[in-house]
Amino acid sequence: MTPTQKAMQTLLGASALTPAMRFVSNSRRAVNPTVFEEVRTDLLSAYLRRTPSCTNAVNLLADRGARVHNDHVALRSFVDSRGASGLQFLQHLFVGFGYAPQEGIVIPSMPVNAVWLEPPEETQWPKVFISELRVDEMPSEASAIVYKYVDGYYDDAVIDHAAASGDARALVDILETPPWSVTSSDEQSLRTLGKQHPALESATEYAAWTLTHAHRWNHATVLVNTLGLQDVDSIAKLNALLRKHEYVFNPAGGADGVTQGSREKHLEQSSTVADEIHVTFACGTERTVRCSFLELIERHEGFRGFLGQNAKGIFQSTWATN
Repeated sequence: MTPTQKAMQTLLGASALTPAMRFVSNSRRAVNPTVFEEVRTDLLSAYLRRTPSCTNAVNLLADRGARVHNDHVALRSFVDSRGASGLQFLQHLFVGFGYAPQEGIVIPSMPVNAVWLEPPEETQWPKVFISELRVDEMPSEASAIVYKYVDGYYDDAVIDHAAASGDARALVDILETPPWSVTSSDEQSLRTLGKQHPALESATEYAAWTLTHAHRWNHATVLVNTLGLQDVDSIAKLNALLRKHEYVFNPAGGADGVTQGSREKHLEQSSTVADEIHVTFACGTERTVRCSFLELIERHEGFRGFLGQNAKGIFQSTWATN
């Protein structure tokens, strides 16, 4: 069994957790669950293959007897020049399977809209965090780069056709395969603009990553609360365990330098620096770039949602300079 297969078995084959244990509240019935299970399985496999930090962490915890649950996955998108919403486009896909949209999330000092979706209680599916960049709030030299790739893509009919036919492969392709192909120079121009104007860096890094990787799972998340390990019963202890195994964390802030949020805010999160993958850009240039990463989360007092300030820090896991 390969490391990826072992991690898949751990994440998909474990005994069911109650909704309360997963901090889930959504009484909607799952729609076409067999199709979504196929979609979820294929997306998880693709994510684990390109994110060895998650694969190895899941296997490390499983070897210690932990019950590893994927709390949520995250996807990024854009608002195009016509106002077409990538967030609404992606949300449409998940709502069709029984997910319930929750409150919007405000990301401080970033031109980003975000929302999270709750899975049906009867499933073991992860929550979904979807965000989109308000491109029209970026300087024209940046927005022009983004618009020439993404304009005209976000059309719900693309999803409706695949869902109506039960075509799991088509749905996987919508999320896993970028529908556009950016040039290396455009990707680097966005990052350079952010370096020249630090106030823009969060937005330009988001744009550069999403033009390169589109709607792939940005990260998956280990829920500390379900691990059941006496010696790893907090996010601080899980951070420490992974650091002993040479994991590099996103240094976005927090009292310890890596943990976003607090027990008092009912949510604590940390994340690794994104793993790198080899990319061939539209111009033929080949190089390695940051892709997906692993997040850790500990929930308190029944808190089911997300915090915008935490999310802002987590976004930095994919920055090229981390």
